[in-house]
Amino acid sequence: MAALEAASRQHGPQVGKDRIRQAWPDISERLRQRWRRLTEDDVLFPGGSAAYLAGVLQDRYGVDRREAVLQVCEFENQL
Repeated sequence: MAALEAASRQHGPQVGKDRIRQAWPDISERLRQRWRRLTEDDVLFPGGSAAYLAGVLQDRYGVDRREAVLQVCEFENQL
């Protein structure tokens, strides 16, 4: 996870205070509504965070790191 967080700092917009990590247990339904390709295992992962989500989006949607972090930031701003 530390590598993902470091990559997000180096290769794209920074994720703020990681409200996603704080809200993770409560937002699984919202995550799956926003990104339909996320699996139940993805959203129930106990260590969920903005960096984790960006990495999963890269895998599921084939987007680059910058785009994944941007999407996560936009979602985070809606929390």
